[in-house]
Parts: sequence; structure tokens; C-alpha cells
Amino acid sequence: MNRRLIAIVAVFAAAPVSAQMLSDMGPPQHRFVHRNTFALRVNPLGLLYDGRFSYRLRLFESKSVALRDNFVAIGVAAGASPAFVRGGPYIEIQPLTVFSVWATYDVQKYFGTFNLLQSFPNQNAEFSDQTIRERGEMGAKFAGFGTNLTIGANLQLQVGPIVLRSGARMIQPKFALRDGDTVIYDQFYDLLMPNGRFTFTNDLDLLYRTSWGLAAGLRYTMGVPMYGPENQAAGVAAKDNSTHRMGPFITYRLWDEDGSAFNQPTIALAINWWMKHRYRTGAEQSLALPYLALAFNVVGDLMPIKKPAPAVPAPAPQSPETK
Repeated sequence: MNRRLIAIVAVFAAAPVSAQMLSDMGPPQHRFVHRNTFALRVNPLGLLYDGRFSYRLRLFESKSVALRDNFVAIGVAAGASPAFVRGGPYIEIQPLTVFSVWATYDVQKYFGTFNLLQSFPNQNAEFSDQTIRERGEMGAKFAGFGTNLTIGANLQLQVGPIVLRSGARMIQPKFALRDGDTVIYDQFYDLLMPNGRFTFTNDLDLLYRTSWGLAAGLRYTMGVPMYGPENQAAGVAAKDNSTHRMGPFITYRLWDEDGSAFNQPTIALAINWWMKHRYRTGAEQSLALPYLALAFNVVGDLMPIKKPAPAVPAPAPQSPETK
């Protein structure tokens, strides 16, 4: 069973941090790795970059595929779009190949461009694309500055050609807002988030993975802001700003060469339809208009990895006649 239970690489913006498993060998004791993702999306519109650069220390050596990719990692996380830039420390603990937990604490700066950043008094505020645009033209946008604490957990399994992976996140933004405001619109997650409280998101993929680099299936994504009493409007029912979407998800890996600095270049395409959203299921955008995202992901080792020497076959036993 261990040979059939393996980790796979997650390749998408806002997807879980990649395990970057070596395909044909276990990891060395010390490893310096990177992962970089570039994504373009529509509904909502966005151009995004997300990256990780880290040092990994292997916890123990194992020949089991389910156990061998274990490590503790420290490094830096970076992200950017035309509206913001962010960066900060990153830590990850992966006790076995199929599961890891991680956290980042980044400083984020909005430029005041593309109608961002914008904050609102409470969770009942209107934050549709049109409202964001109109408020930005009236001067409601500002060059915000703050921090984000993100805690994540990844589960990545494969049995035969069937792949199941889950990437959960808890995000806590803390920004200096305008007087009286308690929530912000986060472009990266397309959510109205409570300032100083957590928001939960999860990407769940079920894929069929071929031996020649193509994986195809479904992705389900949810987002749930966890509002507090200070985020609620007085005297009216609280509006639900949670989101759900689902649809086809396809990735194609161009090549895979263990130890390469530019490795596993992968193109990913998501075509998801919104099942729940205050504005994207008919209130402003048509329900027929999907969430479209096209991404390019690359990983690699920043220091050369010594590959194991090929096995030398044992000499054939001599017959009695040749002695």
C-alpha cells in the first residue's frame, strides 16, 4: 500500500504550498528549494504572483514512499499583484509525505492603484466589482499597510491514477483602516474579511493523473469569513459573505527532472462556476460567467542534489565447466 500512497505537487495560485517531492529518490538531509506561481484570472479580474524560498532539513530517512518526504523548513514567502506587494517569514513542518502544516507572517503594502485597498464599516456593506470601482473613483481607496498571518494544512494522496488533495487556510489580516471600518475587501481571496479575525478557505481537488504529465478533474473552493460582533450592522440581519465554486481543473507538467533548478514547469487551467456569492450568481455578474484562471508554476532546487549511483549488477555465477 505504501507504494501506492504518494504525495503530489500542488500547482495553482492560492493553492496549498507544494511538497516538491522528488520523483525517483528520497530527499537529501539538507535542501534549498523554491516554488513560483504566476496566475491570470477573470471573475474576479486579477494578475497574481506567489512564491516560496526555503531551506529544508530532513527529519528522518525512510525508503517508504509514504514517509520519505519529511522535513522542517524555514524561508521567505512573497506575493505581488499590480495592486500590492507582500513578503515575510515562512515555516513548514511535514512529518510524512502526505501531510504538512505551515504558516506565513507577511507585511503587505497596497499602492492605492486599481481601486484598492478599500475598507467598509461592517459585513453588510456592498463590495461588488461595480461598487469597488465607483468608490475608488470617489476617493475611497487608499494605500493601505498591514500584516497577514496565514496558517495552512495540506493533505495530498494518490491511489493508482486517482489524486485527492486538500489545502486549508486560516488568514488573519490586520490593517490600519479608516475610522469606523472593521472589514476589508481582499482581492487575492475575493472575500470581505474581518480585520483582526480569521477567514477560512479550502481548495479540494479530485483528479485523474496520467503517466505523461496531464491531470484532470474537479476543484471545489470555499471561503468563510469568521465575523465577530464588531463586524455586524446594528439592528439588521447579518449578510452571509461565504463563497463556494466548483468546476473543471486541468494541469499539464512539461517535464520532471529531480534536482533541477527549473523543474516541473506546469500549466494549470481552472474553469469554475460560482455556486454561492453575493454578486457572482446573478446579482451583478451572470451565473453563466465562470471563474477562469490560467497559471504557470515552477519549482526547483537552489543547490545541486547528489543523485544515487546506478546499481551495478552482480556478476553471474560461473558454471562448474568454466572453473
